[in-house]
Amino acid sequence: MLHLTKYLTILLVISEFTPSLTAEPLRNQTVCESTKCVLPDCLCMSTSPPMGLNPKEIPQIVFLTFDDALNYWMYPTYQKILGNRTNPNGCNIGMTFFVSHESGTGNTTSQNGTDYRLVNEFFNRGHEIASHSVTHKADFIYWKNTSVDFWEREAGRQRKIINTYANIPFDKIQGFRAPYLQTGGDATFIALNNLGMNFDSSLPSITFSDPPIWPYTLDHGITQDCVISPCITGKFPGLWEIPLLVFQNGNNGSICSMPDFFCFPPDSNLTTAQIFDYFMFNFQRFNKTRAPFGIFQHVYWFLDSQAVLEGFLKFLDHLATLDYVYIVPVSKGIEWIKNPQTLAQMKENDIFSCDPSSVDQAPCPAPQVCHYVDKSIPGGKRTMGSCVPCPLKYPMLDTSDEPIPQTETTPIENPHYFDCKDKLDGSYQNPASNCSRTFFVCSNGNTSLFTCAHPETIYQQDIKACDWAYKFSACK
Repeated sequence: MLHLTKYLTILLVISEFTPSLTAEPLRNQTVCESTKCVLPDCLCMSTSPPMGLNPKEIPQIVFLTFDDALNYWMYPTYQKILGNRTNPNGCNIGMTFFVSHESGTGNTTSQNGTDYRLVNEFFNRGHEIASHSVTHKADFIYWKNTSVDFWEREAGRQRKIINTYANIPFDKIQGFRAPYLQTGGDATFIALNNLGMNFDSSLPSITFSDPPIWPYTLDHGITQDCVISPCITGKFPGLWEIPLLVFQNGNNGSICSMPDFFCFPPDSNLTTAQIFDYFMFNFQRFNKTRAPFGIFQHVYWFLDSQAVLEGFLKFLDHLATLDYVYIVPVSKGIEWIKNPQTLAQMKENDIFSCDPSSVDQAPCPAPQVCHYVDKSIPGGKRTMGSCVPCPLKYPMLDTSDEPIPQTETTPIENPHYFDCKDKLDGSYQNPASNCSRTFFVCSNGNTSLFTCAHPETIYQQDIKACDWAYKFSACK
């Protein structure tokens, strides 16, 4: 199974990092003077809320992010996570997707890369799309590259690919996260500055995780601990750092920079209660400072365990009962930090408003599936969903975006046995059977057929997601 392959590959690569997952003091660290570094353009690293606000009077911001390639076989799981969940102001919760073009597993199936039709859909639903590299190679030495040009190509080319094939405005793709959190030191941040990026979220912190620090700008360089070398020594004015504050698996448990399967042994038989307690244990310490609570994950561990998914959904349900918790995209959180407000002030001027006039929309004018058979592509084959006519060559670091001549354009995918013409965008059960693994996704009137990732699951229309077949007597 693809997601299991991804799970094992990432786990193998991250295990290479384990010896260096210790805090290293920074050299040549400069002092950030809060009297000179002032909002909205500059903010020193601190455990205190900006502008001296009382933690009990401000929102608890939650950053929920997912990394890697984005494809429709993940769609039902994301639908469960999003559900009908809203923030206290009645607006839908928002996430940030750090999207890579390739998955980086070396798997050569058609599910290997990103479907930019889905990227477009999530953007139009109010979620943020950020860059996570083109190749996402499963080779951490590759990512230690200290060439500025290397990072401009990986981060910048992926930004361009998202802009071109998901049709998302270039200036709305403002963030970056390095694959495996492995930066090239100063080279990465010089590249991000050159590209005009607004924020990075690649740097874990152990030392400053309890009490948690707030995001800060890099006008005075990296002022947190250096967990993964090479360490950063330069200054990058105006660039925001969203640190990955480590999670801990209980009082004496292991720590991890991304709170998913990396915090647990591969053979852990996790229960719903364990996962709920795990997230609650880490969430509670953020009440000390109300610093944004970052939940930076991969979707794969939810696909491999129903108990893990149910435990996380239970945690999200708990957050929904708290009238001070807002789950928002990273860029929206940064906007609040630049112009902080108390909860009382937000009732008059809500920076997290979902007024239609404040929601960006990007059309998907020509949704289609692009097929490639080319020896220059790793594995020789690729399939890519696009919002525009297919490019002549499969997009990579050094390819152009020249479209296929119009007479050869791949036709828009529209299976004759299910018509999305008058249906709302979303997923639909296969009318052929109530116990089918297949389901249809409607997007802008176009139809695509997909299959539940796990062979023992079926699509259920009432929850608009895949679920275990054993739960339904008629489907055993």
